[in-house]
Amino acid sequence: MQEGIAKNQILEVPLTGTMSAYARRFPEERSNLSEWMDEIHTKGIQEVVFWGTKSEASAWKNSQVFRDLVKKLQEDKIRLSTMDGTKFRSSPDSARKLDRFLRSHLGSVLVCYSENESDAFVKLIQEILSGKKEESTKVYTPYSPNITSEKPQKEKQEPPKNHGEDFKASRITIRVKLLAIVTAIVVVSMGLMIGLATTLFRNYTVSLIQEYNLSLARLTGLQVGLRIKELSAKSSEFTDKWNIRPSKGSDSKKIAPPAFISGFFSTHPKILAWGKYEQGESTLVFNPRFVRDLRKEEDEIRGLWVSIPKEDKEKYFASEFEATRLENISSKFGFPAVLFIEKDVSGKGYGFFLISPQDLWESARSALQTELFAIWVVDSRGRLVAHTEESETVSAKDYSKNPLVQFLLRSPADNGSQTSIFEGKETLGSFQQLEDGNLAVVSSIEADKAFEAVYKIRRQNFYILISVLSLAFLVVFLFSRTLTVPLINLLSATRQIERGNYKVGIKPVTRDEVGVLTNSFLKMAHGLEEREKIKDTFGKFVNKEIAERALAGDMPLGGVTKDVTVFFSDLRNFTGMSEKLKPSEVVDFLNAYFTEMVECIYLTEGIVDKFIGDAIMAHWGALYTDENDARNAINSALLMRNALLEFNRIGNEIGRPQARFGCGINTGPVVVGQIGSEKKLEFTVIGDAVNLASRIEYLTKDFGTDILVSETSYEKVKDHYKFESLPPVWIRGKEKPQRLYAVLGWLEDPDCPKNIEELRKICGIPEPDSPSKAIAD
Repeated sequence: MQEGIAKNQILEVPLTGTMSAYARRFPEERSNLSEWMDEIHTKGIQEVVFWGTKSEASAWKNSQVFRDLVKKLQEDKIRLSTMDGTKFRSSPDSARKLDRFLRSHLGSVLVCYSENESDAFVKLIQEILSGKKEESTKVYTPYSPNITSEKPQKEKQEPPKNHGEDFKASRITIRVKLLAIVTAIVVVSMGLMIGLATTLFRNYTVSLIQEYNLSLARLTGLQVGLRIKELSAKSSEFTDKWNIRPSKGSDSKKIAPPAFISGFFSTHPKILAWGKYEQGESTLVFNPRFVRDLRKEEDEIRGLWVSIPKEDKEKYFASEFEATRLENISSKFGFPAVLFIEKDVSGKGYGFFLISPQDLWESARSALQTELFAIWVVDSRGRLVAHTEESETVSAKDYSKNPLVQFLLRSPADNGSQTSIFEGKETLGSFQQLEDGNLAVVSSIEADKAFEAVYKIRRQNFYILISVLSLAFLVVFLFSRTLTVPLINLLSATRQIERGNYKVGIKPVTRDEVGVLTNSFLKMAHGLEEREKIKDTFGKFVNKEIAERALAGDMPLGGVTKDVTVFFSDLRNFTGMSEKLKPSEVVDFLNAYFTEMVECIYLTEGIVDKFIGDAIMAHWGALYTDENDARNAINSALLMRNALLEFNRIGNEIGRPQARFGCGINTGPVVVGQIGSEKKLEFTVIGDAVNLASRIEYLTKDFGTDILVSETSYEKVKDHYKFESLPPVWIRGKEKPQRLYAVLGWLEDPDCPKNIEELRKICGIPEPDSPSKAIAD
């Protein structure tokens, strides 16, 4: 162990502004793994690498603490891998390779090293931190200017200065503030409840009751209407089938009902009798079942009917109505009874039923949730026909003076609601007129009964409110200090999110608003992590700028014409090279090559359009532009030249084939947009300028150079680079010869090649066997 490095000390290697690598010694058997996991979450570590020898790796499998640690890491979805420290250190320049290995990860990584590897591993880490890396001999050190993004970036705000000496803590603690707030809430809420509850709750209750009244009136009206139609149809049927004509004294004679009437009586127990009235005389048959339910004799009830004065009967059966009429004759019988009259179609007589009012709304009455509501029926003159209260039906009161009935008779609408006072009682009522307009159904409730339940509920709610607020006051008084710890943890987690570490080590400790906030914060952090993963994954298939705009929904369909700089590059002799390698080695080679090249494109704000085998197509100015698109493209090509030299240098060390490429650059108008089918779209550029760039790239073979640009691109950047003009060439698709320019390097580069011959020596480009056939004569 190196002197000064504690056993449990964590070493940090900064990789980027938001990502670091950490190193810590493997935990001992009695180590507290909770502290390890808290540290991993706090630092936003996304992968753990176990570093040791092969023999130690075998021993780890038998270690309980290792198995527990691996289980916890897998539960938290943290990636795991192992590294043979002895084999890694045996390779040359191991410190530099370790640095590149750590930087190859997408997030922060923790290297957990064994006891036997501690001294050697800590030495490698210290070499990385101190910058003492072994120097290797280089044939050529390329020049790279300071290339930064031309896109405007937000200035980083300076953190507020720490004025700790001037800060004085307030004597009013959070507990006191919370208690004061709760007290104020209790006082204000109670005052508002006492002052406003009566008026608001009463108005709200009236609205609810009237809605219920109206619904009940509609339901009952529908039932009554259907019942009237049914009785009307039956009365007409019975009249046609009944051959006995009424005669003087026939109403006092007991007649047995025929089969078609008795069958109807058996299924309708609320029908008292059916009869026929003609020229002042009537005859009727009674329902024996209803007579039994009344506990009366049929002769007694028949006598009540006979006792009705002839003048009254003539009024009931007057010819003023069109077809159907209902009359309340309960006062004549001493029990609720309604006379249902149906005029004969021939106009010679009338069929009639004696029914109980309950028969009209039996189904609707079953829907009543409480007996507090009353249902009653009035005719077109405001007279009471039936009422759910039997005493009201029998009383024969004059309901035409009821304000609600008067409102009903005056209203042009077929339904409505009103609060009225009748006989000294406030009533909430709603009505529904039937289709023929001769009858209306009213649902009502006395206000005292309605508001008695409301006041009871209000008192109960008031007591509950007092209890809840008192309990809240007590809880805040006892546990207010527990708010500070979750808030501090949230602040620390917020700073971790700001640094780009989305795996924060906090958990909800309560189920109150702070717990909900913590849980929501964790969901937000997870969502941000998922969004970053999606953006990073999506960005591997398309440009990150395109990925961000696509995720934000800012990618319009269609195409537009823009001046764009298009770039093509292609590996030389890749077919012959791939024949000598295994398929997996070909893929590894291309991935390593593309990684270096694409980084140069992204560094200069370019967009990789597509990979075509071993070729790369990119462009500048299609999605956004800084008016230096041609310059950015050539900067990218020169950076790719430097990156290829380094790629070949490293490849020479590990036995990888050497690579050469050719690049073609052209600037011109193209069509930019999302092109493809309904199932797959691709953001790309098309046009003659694209074809010309591709054919320019092909001509690099003929001229023995690596970077060629068209005359249009040359005119835009000729003051910034050193070029060598080439003879005009014929290019397929062009009517005139095109002049091309070979890019040698940056003007400010002191080591810039002076001519193509020197460039060929640096880049290992062979001299062409013969002049290009495309040169114009």
